[in-house]
Amino acid sequence: MKIRIEGIGNSGEGVGRVEGFTYFVEGALPGEWVEVEVIEKQKRFGRARLTQILEKSPARVPPICPHFGVCGGCQVMHLAYPQQLEMKRQKVIDALQRIGKIETCVAPCRPSPSPLEYRNKIQLPQKEGVLGLYAKGSHDLVPIAHCYIHSPTGEAIFQALKPLMATCPVSIRHVLIKTAVKTDQALVVIVSDQKPTAALHGWGEKVRELHPAIRGVIHNHHEVEENVVLGRDFTCLAGQDTIEEELSGLKFIVSPASFFQVNPAQAEHLYAEALSQAHLQGNERVLDAFCGVGTLALLFARQAQEVVGIECLGAAIEDAKKNSLLNRIHNVTFQCAYAEDYIRKASPFDVILLNPPRKGCEASLLSYVKSPRVVYISCDPATLARDLALLQNNGYRVHSVQPFDMFPQTAHVECVVWLTRQEKAS
Repeated sequence: MKIRIEGIGNSGEGVGRVEGFTYFVEGALPGEWVEVEVIEKQKRFGRARLTQILEKSPARVPPICPHFGVCGGCQVMHLAYPQQLEMKRQKVIDALQRIGKIETCVAPCRPSPSPLEYRNKIQLPQKEGVLGLYAKGSHDLVPIAHCYIHSPTGEAIFQALKPLMATCPVSIRHVLIKTAVKTDQALVVIVSDQKPTAALHGWGEKVRELHPAIRGVIHNHHEVEENVVLGRDFTCLAGQDTIEEELSGLKFIVSPASFFQVNPAQAEHLYAEALSQAHLQGNERVLDAFCGVGTLALLFARQAQEVVGIECLGAAIEDAKKNSLLNRIHNVTFQCAYAEDYIRKASPFDVILLNPPRKGCEASLLSYVKSPRVVYISCDPATLARDLALLQNNGYRVHSVQPFDMFPQTAHVECVVWLTRQEKAS
């Protein structure tokens, strides 16, 4: 059947309607008339396969990557970059209105400093000596010749590593390449269900010599068959087990398991916005409720009187403490705890920084938030809208919503939101 595409779905699919019924069409763009074949129909929506573009969108561009449409890494590479930014802003607006019933001004989405070659990390599954990425929605391996959103140093290491894969003495499930862009340092992490051997240590030394940026080669032992890539046990095969990155004038230790923003150039802009929206005067107590390795807590500590960072992952807290010592910042403390447990018993804070994972905040945490100012950083518009509605019910007013394109060529968008608590009349 023929269908006109009116919008873009959460995963980058075209969205159109026929007689009021909604269809999701992968590969179609807003404004296009397309011919489709229905492949799935449920009560509220259906999915259709694009068979022909009858009327092309002027925003459609040839994807630079030959794997686009097969590999699941990028979803909107066929959409011109200015329209990607418009689409992401609209995605935030739609979520706020539909889920949160929130009417507020959403600023234009801030572009990434580079729409390509921005990622400082890549996770590559391996089968029979071949490295690649998974096809969308499956565990089918797509061999990758070149990843266009991967950082130049990381990509050079990926290319150098390929010929060595078949000689590895243990079976490899995944290879992770983590790159510190500012310092040009990298870690190569080999994930295997076998324990490291003497032969593997020798192989690790060969990997270490592939590129001058490689500071260390790490083995991760992970026997359980699950979607989580890394297990708990790490062994350094060659070199060192950490690298050092610089962000907004601070230094950070990056270990194999630690989280670090994958687009560091854009992260500097996002963190600067968060700091600006906190309106710090230098005498505030600040709570960073999801502090990770301490990036934002340390940035805020330079302009606040005291910062407390909370994180439920012990390894991240250890990295955060090392990072505070590395930067000689002493007005920040880090504790391993769940944010909702800590905030219930804590003394009041002037500013609370919320930067939760994709699932958003627990409702119990939001019920305990009473600070005059809140800065909420979100990587998912749907959970953001849900949480902002709860905060509004708790007496908060949304002042600004600033989207950032942290992940060009994908359907993801990140936001910084500033809220203040309204005092109730007695």
